[in-house]
Amino acid sequence: MIVQLRLDERLIHGQITTAWSKFLTVNAIVVANDKLFNNDLAKKTLLMSAPAGIKVTVRTIQGTIDLLSDPRSEKMRILIIVDNPKDALTLAEELDIKEVNCGNYVKKKSENKVEIAPTLRADPEDLEIFRKLAASNRHVFCQLIPTYAATELSDNLNKLGDK
Repeated sequence: MIVQLRLDERLIHGQITTAWSKFLTVNAIVVANDKLFNNDLAKKTLLMSAPAGIKVTVRTIQGTIDLLSDPRSEKMRILIIVDNPKDALTLAEELDIKEVNCGNYVKKKSENKVEIAPTLRADPEDLEIFRKLAASNRHVFCQLIPTYAATELSDNLNKLGDK
């Protein structure tokens, strides 16, 4: 079962290994990223930072859909991590994911970015994707770590108005 889809451009890092994996009691993490899948060195480096005792795999977006559409994945508690909102929306729709955490997305270099939350920024293209996510029939929120208060993505977007 997919317990959460997390947007975090850092992918696997300290907050995932020490906080989220334990808070969500996952036994598997799927990093869904087309570019990383084709970069063996980066993939090996990422896998070395994986939390002990948790199965970790790196898949393409389509590979993630194929893997997690298999009924056998229902026996596991799975955290999916993506590094951009487009992939988050695709997976949320294709896998009917009910909980999406927009945790960290600030580094993309582009013009006209707005701050949606302290660790979430978007250019006009990303903002449209975030609006689609927020309008979907799922719980979409912003939360950096489990001990921080979560804010609803839709509330944050409403504060922006028509930006």
